[in-house]
Amino acid sequence: MLLVCIAVLAFVPVSSLPRGANPKQANLYKGSQFQCADGSQSFPMEYVNDDYCDCQDGSDEPGTSACPNGSFFCINKQFKGQYISSSRVDDGICDCCDGSDEVSGHCVNNCKELGAHIAEEAKKIRREQAIGFQTRLGYVADGKAAKARRDQDIAVFAAEHEKLKQELDERKAYKEQVEGPAKEAKEAAKVEQEKIEAEKKAAEKEKTKAAAELELGRIDKDTDGVISPDELLEYGKSEDAILPYDDVTFLVEGGEIETATLVDMIQTQLLSRKTEKERVEAEEKKKEEKRAKKPKLRDIVPTPPAPVEDDEEDLWGEDGKKIEKQPVDDFDDDFYEDMDDEEDEEEDDSVAPVRNTVSYDPETQKLIDVFEEAETLYNEAKNRHDGVKRQLDDVKKLNNIDFGAEEEFFVLKGQCFEKRDEQYTYKLCPFDRSDQDGTNIGRWDSWELGADGVNHYNVMMYNKGNSCWQGPQRSTRVEVICGQENQIISASEPAKCEYAYVFATPAACTKVQDETEIHDEL
Repeated sequence: MLLVCIAVLAFVPVSSLPRGANPKQANLYKGSQFQCADGSQSFPMEYVNDDYCDCQDGSDEPGTSACPNGSFFCINKQFKGQYISSSRVDDGICDCCDGSDEVSGHCVNNCKELGAHIAEEAKKIRREQAIGFQTRLGYVADGKAAKARRDQDIAVFAAEHEKLKQELDERKAYKEQVEGPAKEAKEAAKVEQEKIEAEKKAAEKEKTKAAAELELGRIDKDTDGVISPDELLEYGKSEDAILPYDDVTFLVEGGEIETATLVDMIQTQLLSRKTEKERVEAEEKKKEEKRAKKPKLRDIVPTPPAPVEDDEEDLWGEDGKKIEKQPVDDFDDDFYEDMDDEEDEEEDDSVAPVRNTVSYDPETQKLIDVFEEAETLYNEAKNRHDGVKRQLDDVKKLNNIDFGAEEEFFVLKGQCFEKRDEQYTYKLCPFDRSDQDGTNIGRWDSWELGADGVNHYNVMMYNKGNSCWQGPQRSTRVEVICGQENQIISASEPAKCEYAYVFATPAACTKVQDETEIHDEL
């Protein structure tokens, strides 16, 4: 009973309200006294709409243009109520669809027609929302199923990663354990080998020095211990001279010929010849090994063609003579011999220079083999470990993306949508990047929170795109709305290097507006 009384007292008929007053503010216009909306002063109700502005906030003149800051409320029954400036009251222009802002009879009330149009548009939107909402339910199912699979994958990869990490630690510890002895043994063998090589080189040098001194005796014809220019030039002309003739003439033109210099030059030539001989021998050995591994063309037995039928027509030449047919198995062995020789000649003749390799004693080689096996096992374990870790990190990274309260936006991941305007082609790849004609104008960052601090999943932010010339990095703000299809509705650049999209998707169709809500709005 009390509730009924309160409801009756609160109800004020529209006809009893002052002109231009909002029915929701009916309590201001009850009784004999009027109080300004800001509470600054009060005066008799007769002062309301007396075409004189008494309140600073203009609330006492809702139906006249007396207050510069006054507002006139159009009730617009069967349409939407709206405020207009009081300065537009009785100006001869119909601003309210019910004509209440002008004198009675001046305007036609077309609120019903406008309301019907809005209602029809609302029905259309509601139908689109219903279709989009049904699609969204499928998105939700797919998104949740994908999330469940990712959670399961994370559990599996995490367990496998832990197992492989333990194996990797064991392999690493064993590798480090056997690495020290192998390294020490190799170093000792290397030192010994270098010592042997040094002794070998010293002996070779002495040998070539002795040979050079013998060659010096060939040059010194008069055996006086002094090499004259004539003796040296005569020696240089001989076919078996070790020194090239150019070197000989260079020494002669240089003036005094020192015996020690001559011996050094001959010794250098001897060593060079020895090195070249070893290189040629290695080259020939490599070619022989290649020939041994490569099958010869002459060893390949060709498949003969199908036999010719006996009734095949004979072939006749232009001179009227019969052309004899060649037997199919008459192959020229010499032809294949020549082919093999040509291929051998075409092979790459480059041979790596001869290098001394360290040979190890059996005990050292055993330590090295143990370490190399341990290193191989460690590398294999590391590859398995790193592979699983990459998979785990990838799934975790994907799982950390906010695809909506019900994973409804997950289906957009991996897709891209384009919008072409008069100048550019815009591209949006949800949860990845935004492009303008191939230029990166933002990478996925996050959802923008609403004014209430809550994520309503209606604005995407893409930041840290390519930098503008003498400007900031590009960024894109994407307003997400409900739509039957996934598509970019509009794309623009409201500010330098700042882009704005409107993107429609069924994933944003969270609620279907019913008839009563639309009726209440009207």
